Amino acid sequence: MTKRMGCSLARFLTLILIGMLAIIQSGCGSAQSDDDNASIDNEKVSISSVAGKSNVVIFTPSDGISITAHTPLNKWAKFTPLITKALTDKGFPSKSIRVKTDASLDKQREDIENYVTDQLLTASTETKKHTVLIVAPVTPEHSGNEQYGDYVSSPSDLANSSSEKKTADDSTTDAQNDDERKEEKSKAAADAKAMVKALKKAQQAGAHTGLLANSLDDFTPDFFVSMSTAEQIGTLQAHQLVSKLALEKVTADHPKSIEILIPFSEDGTGSDSSRIFASEAFKGIWDTLGPYFKDGRAVSASNTLGKQSSEKDWKKVSFNASKTSDVREAINTRLTGGSKDAQPHHVDGIIAMNDFVSSGVVEELTSLKYSGSAADVNPEIDVSGIVSSLTSKRNLNRQAVPKPKDSKQNSNDADDVPKVNDSNNMSWPIVTGYGSYLDMIPYVVNGKQWMTGMENIQKLSTDIADAAGTLVAEKPLTDCPSISSMPINGTTTNVIHEEAMAISAGNLKKTLIEPGYISLADAEL
Repeated sequence: MTKRMGCSLARFLTLILIGMLAIIQSGCGSAQSDDDNASIDNEKVSISSVAGKSNVVIFTPSDGISITAHTPLNKWAKFTPLITKALTDKGFPSKSIRVKTDASLDKQREDIENYVTDQLLTASTETKKHTVLIVAPVTPEHSGNEQYGDYVSSPSDLANSSSEKKTADDSTTDAQNDDERKEEKSKAAADAKAMVKALKKAQQAGAHTGLLANSLDDFTPDFFVSMSTAEQIGTLQAHQLVSKLALEKVTADHPKSIEILIPFSEDGTGSDSSRIFASEAFKGIWDTLGPYFKDGRAVSASNTLGKQSSEKDWKKVSFNASKTSDVREAINTRLTGGSKDAQPHHVDGIIAMNDFVSSGVVEELTSLKYSGSAADVNPEIDVSGIVSSLTSKRNLNRQAVPKPKDSKQNSNDADDVPKVNDSNNMSWPIVTGYGSYLDMIPYVVNGKQWMTGMENIQKLSTDIADAAGTLVAEKPLTDCPSISSMPINGTTTNVIHEEAMAISAGNLKKTLIEPGYISLADAEL
């Protein structure tokens, strides 16, 4: 009896000791967690206190006056207020944040030179190292990206305005236009070099620099904010089309009819720039759709593209898109051969590249009596699913292209797919665009336009503010989760990049309305 009581008491005391040890360990763990949290809070306070004594000057191109809703949401006038707000949230005083807009590279260069010479270089050492210059270089006029928005990243030779890159299929321009273009490029190159010289002086004085959208030759900023390129915009829309039309299930016996519209105007003043932009946009599309055309699963109702086509054939699908009537004429010719009496071809998908072009496409499809909406095509597939399955964390042009299956496989999967020559099938095609034009949002809602796109400028603004706060606190930018290292103009650079948002009726509320880009009324909801 005594022995059993002794064993019970021993077990009881053991349980008490285990419980006490658990409490002690829990307390230690809690204290460690509190220390970690305190460290993080102290770091935030440290950055905030330094930011409170710092200056940020933002130089961007001017938007110009817009009195119409037929314009992209991708505008500097939308972006810079978000950057300013993110900076104030980070602790930068609003009075210490300045925004300067310029209509030309020449004027922007002058403003940067004046600020660096008259204000920065005469300031104290402490002020210099607590100053951040954020510059979005003005790009040449007629660079080919005007219809996509203000901050599409241009190819490096485009951004630096000094390239004379041409392709074998270029037509010759008259000598006067050629001389004018060379003179314009020479002046722009001189302005860019002068701007680089001023920014290097700022860096040498201890200030920090960031570039938005476009790089500058022979200059490495503290960070570079990469925006979507022509190739990435083309890739984004092609991926959307591949998935929405379920091309991997299609056979060559029942192909999908796809038309590609590349807006391009060779006007003699910016033809090099617009040519490069248009050709790279088509490359992004063709890298994705090309395999389907080659094995016969995708065809062109207008026969502009086929099995033998390549990325060099971009001019076959390009057209002047200066006016909506140009777009309507182009798609009408593709679908009817230009004949008023012809029965329009069946078409499954149209890549319009931007919302200016898609607006003309929607108008002409309506006029030709196509009916239905994108909601009728594979309704179980939405943009959110496509984005999560096809986009990686980094650049869109590095994504793997969905590989077409053998055309002999899955022959039963497409038995209900209308053949291209089924002229009686006038169902509404999938139409893609980019830019999130305000007046096109209602068409995204009703499915006449399947998707549009725009930069995630709210997230980019937060990333920029994080980088600015980290720099003035004299901490490494590698502390910022949004920073990665990439080669820019041959030099390893700290890069901020966020994927462009693909927007459809299914995610419109989350992507545009809730963040405050548009209102319910704008979407006609």
